[in-house]
Amino acid sequence: MSDRRVPAPATEIVALDAAGYAAAIPALGALVVDAVASGAGVNFMDGVTVDEAAAWWTERLPQIADGTVTAFVAREPDGAIVGSTLLLRSRSPNSPHRAEIGKVLVRNDARRRGLGRALMEAAEVQALAEGRWLLILDTVAGSPADEMYRALGWQVLGTMPSHAYRPDGVLADTTYFWKDLRR
Repeated sequence: MSDRRVPAPATEIVALDAAGYAAAIPALGALVVDAVASGAGVNFMDGVTVDEAAAWWTERLPQIADGTVTAFVAREPDGAIVGSTLLLRSRSPNSPHRAEIGKVLVRNDARRRGLGRALMEAAEVQALAEGRWLLILDTVAGSPADEMYRALGWQVLGTMPSHAYRPDGVLADTTYFWKDLRR
């Protein structure tokens, strides 16, 4: 018998097509519920159900299908989705160089493995490949996500006080970030 350990297969980051996205909606709904239960400020309040969160994801299906939005997921070797992010392209004629990042979520039991960073990198690579070099996003000020974006080289645009409620019903400040991918 060997004492050598075999490394576990790696989690992969995948851009979903419309069919893959539609099939992933229940898992994406569960991902939102997990994030909210962990205190993440991602548009929902405590008590959100998988069905409610899945309805939010379902509303984005037309934008996934027409290519306005790309959903990236972190998928375990067993197929479980443990993370997500969205690349939302500007539709305005005066901003073909711009996109927004949204719904950067990593399941609580999969955090601290670099999945948030990997999801962000995948979205940034895709955006730059399309000539979309100016990205924006927002997050709860002082949150772990705030710290991650700063560590990834995102620049603070500003902070809006009392912008949105946290899942526990307490108003929180929101920090807006931008990143120029040409640098």
